[in-house]
Amino acid sequence: MTQVHFLSQWSGHTDCSKCVVRDSALFSSLTPEQIALVQGSFDDLRIEAKRVLYHQGARSDALYTVRVGAIKLVRHGADGSARIVRIVKPGDLAGLEVLSGREYDATAVAIGPVRVCRLPLVTLERLRAMDAGLGQRMLEKAGDALAEAQLWLAELTAGSAPARVRVARLLLRLKTKPDSTEVFRLASSDIAAILGITVETASRVIASFKRSGLLTPPAPGSHVMTADSDRLLQEAEGCPSTQDVVGASIFRG
Repeated sequence: MTQVHFLSQWSGHTDCSKCVVRDSALFSSLTPEQIALVQGSFDDLRIEAKRVLYHQGARSDALYTVRVGAIKLVRHGADGSARIVRIVKPGDLAGLEVLSGREYDATAVAIGPVRVCRLPLVTLERLRAMDAGLGQRMLEKAGDALAEAQLWLAELTAGSAPARVRVARLLLRLKTKPDSTEVFRLASSDIAAILGITVETASRVIASFKRSGLLTPPAPGSHVMTADSDRLLQEAEGCPSTQDVVGASIFRG
């Protein structure tokens, strides 16, 4: 059986009291006393851009909370195809397969520099024994991830919406926070893999958005772009603003 192959840097144990996503993380309701009992087994990991956290088919033995940055979950088919099935953002969980004892069903790859908290299975079991409601929250998190995956299928990969519309919808899903104007930057090849379009089409749409000012390219070394949220929403609804209409028809189909 394939083992988890960590391509990450251990930065010590996580200090939960200073966690930037504590309020939205799985253990937000635990008391400081409960956290103190297990905090020494939570690993703080730093992952470089494009490096792998765990591989598809590896034995699941830990759950991961993303603290900073974003991770793409890539599922590889028997025919050699690869499809990005979900983007895991700060406060979200990766490795939910551990809750049901299954192998990881996708490979987790850092989009940019990422920090995650690794929660070993044995520690999760101890916490569930301390907090009867934790099991229910785990199920809720798993349900949220399933709903997100279904939303991706419904909004991004299915139907006959123009590529321009689907790219806009994807960018909305890539916001660093719901109310933020920043979106995680993906390579055109990743956008194509998510939406089922060609890399050339993805590149043309993104270039068009940048030319019109809808997207502002990231600063050197950054992995986030700035978006005009109102115009991006219009594009996602298939109603581009006047300044975006010229030339948009080439992205139909």
